[in-house]
Amino acid sequence: MKRKNICIAGHANSGKTSLGEAILYKANVTNRLGSTDKGTSILDYMKYEKERKHTVSLSVASFEYNNLGIDLIDTPGYPDFQGDLISALSVSDSVIIIVDGSSGIEFTTEKVIEHAKKRGIPRLFFVSKTEKEDANFFRVFDEIKSDVGDGVLPLVIPIKEGNEIKGVVDLLELKAYSTDGEMEIPSSFEGKVKEYRESMVESLAEVDVELMEKFIDEEEISENDIAKGLHKCFLDGKVFPVISGDSLSLLGVDSLLKYVEKIFPYPDEAPHPVEVKSIEEPPVAFVFKTKFEPHVGELNFIKVWSGKVTAGSSFLNNSNNTKEKINQIFRLRGNNRESVDEIGSGSVGVLVKLKNTSTSDTLTDPSHPVKLGEIDFPNPVAKVAIEGGSEKEEDRISKGLPKIKRTDPTLNYYFDSEAKQLIIETMGEQHMQFVKSWLEEDFGVTVLEKKPRVHYRETIQNGAEGWAKFKKQTGGRGQYGEVYIKVEPLERGEGVEFENQIKGGRIPSKFIPSVEAGVRDAAKEGFLADYPVIDLKIIAYDGTYHPVDSSDNAFKRAGSMALKDSLPKTSPYLLEPILKIHVIIPNEYTGDVMGDLNARRGRILGMDAEGKFKAINAYVPEREMYNYSNQLRSITQGTGTYTSEFAFYERAPEDIAEEIIREKKQEKEK
Repeated sequence: MKRKNICIAGHANSGKTSLGEAILYKANVTNRLGSTDKGTSILDYMKYEKERKHTVSLSVASFEYNNLGIDLIDTPGYPDFQGDLISALSVSDSVIIIVDGSSGIEFTTEKVIEHAKKRGIPRLFFVSKTEKEDANFFRVFDEIKSDVGDGVLPLVIPIKEGNEIKGVVDLLELKAYSTDGEMEIPSSFEGKVKEYRESMVESLAEVDVELMEKFIDEEEISENDIAKGLHKCFLDGKVFPVISGDSLSLLGVDSLLKYVEKIFPYPDEAPHPVEVKSIEEPPVAFVFKTKFEPHVGELNFIKVWSGKVTAGSSFLNNSNNTKEKINQIFRLRGNNRESVDEIGSGSVGVLVKLKNTSTSDTLTDPSHPVKLGEIDFPNPVAKVAIEGGSEKEEDRISKGLPKIKRTDPTLNYYFDSEAKQLIIETMGEQHMQFVKSWLEEDFGVTVLEKKPRVHYRETIQNGAEGWAKFKKQTGGRGQYGEVYIKVEPLERGEGVEFENQIKGGRIPSKFIPSVEAGVRDAAKEGFLADYPVIDLKIIAYDGTYHPVDSSDNAFKRAGSMALKDSLPKTSPYLLEPILKIHVIIPNEYTGDVMGDLNARRGRILGMDAEGKFKAINAYVPEREMYNYSNQLRSITQGTGTYTSEFAFYERAPEDIAEEIIREKKQEKEK
């Protein structure tokens, strides 16, 4: 049986999962329409998803429809979980892009279009929720045309009388359908149908040579001519059909399934990685998602690009050069698994109990060691410090995080040795809460969130001299070392330099490394608030030693003391880290977001257009960025996103510096 694999993607709350459930219902896979709101969805099966009523992880439903095998991949719409969206789009042969009939194109919709275009996969737009009172298919259709450009054509349009949707019209068949079946096209709507039918044919003729010739010669263009051109141009990425529908009333879903059959690509028609020349090659499978389930362990979701993956066979993991035995293969339908003996090219399935395989790995026949490129996941943008309620819980957190990381490449964690905190970096607040919930439920811990400590620095304003003598006599061999140093400020970013100008053997050369170690250690401890001192040059120019009592330890101690003696004379001051941030928002929130950035002591660098969105670039002190993802989502009603990176250190304002020093003092007193 031939198969097709299709991704459903779009912005959060646009109706992605609802459409997936409607497809499963219309294909007789389920005997009732699953609902995210009611907790009966097959595709949103995780406990977290059922409680929050939104998708956080991709899911797959494999089924048959009219003697066609379909692997349907449902994806999250919230930017916090875009890692799974990118995973799905990296292996899909086509994508149905859901656009809310009220809201139009939103942030994640833009990202879906961008990723699909980059891979060159065919894309069809499904304008959903058209039965909502404020929905307007024709406005949204024009918005899609404006955003995507040439090739956007109407395929199924709604019949709307007042605020009520009566049905839809298939412009290829010139037939109308209500929720009860076929209906007559209302006479009052015939003009609109003619207008959009002509628009469809004209859009298609612009990119199809055969249709263009008939169009110019004013020859009759049959339904078969249009269907043939539609299929070819859809596969070539020249046309982007738009279908109107409503998942809850099932309107337009039959039409969508019909076009999945008619125009969506089979595996041999779909874009392939450059490393795979043909689906007839020896087996090449790519792991695009790893999930962990209690009592089962890791599930590795694979897309077979060529050949077949057969139970009992051995494969080479060409990403880490290890061998894997394929014990069991499953097709999925949400959380339900069906064991199969093999899956062929173009298919999506799941492998279990692999020893050394995870997301972005390539599995191949050992005689055909192809390696596909890894998925390019975005970097996390928000961070928080966490700790457990007890020492045992801290240990369980340390064991749990690597397991979660294997399933979620957009998560990062590390122990900040300077701040002495365990840091988790996520894609945003929702992502953080998901990770926290996972740790608490699956690993039995209480996760406490803490504000990450900012890595401030100290530096000097003026040059100065310092001196120290370390002398200790305890009976027997003593300790002796005397050091004179000068310190000078350096340009920002030059770090700490040490120069030896001692001449005449005033300090033997064998002790100079100890002097350097001592001053560098002291620089790490700082003077104002125990933060490392940077951007200074330390010059050792004189000293004395004792032929018996001098030692490495004595000169190390003397060097440290000499730097501490010099720093108070240099007019030291605090530096704070500055981040460069890139904020992407709808245009209407520009003023509010810029006002918030200014309140955070941000410096706006400029604005650019990114599609229909505004991109604001700014420098903002890291101190002011804690919990920013939450605030940005609040200001923009969930539509804003941002990325950040360290830019440089700069002098902290006096009032801020005093507050930082006070905070550090209070922390030490606890």
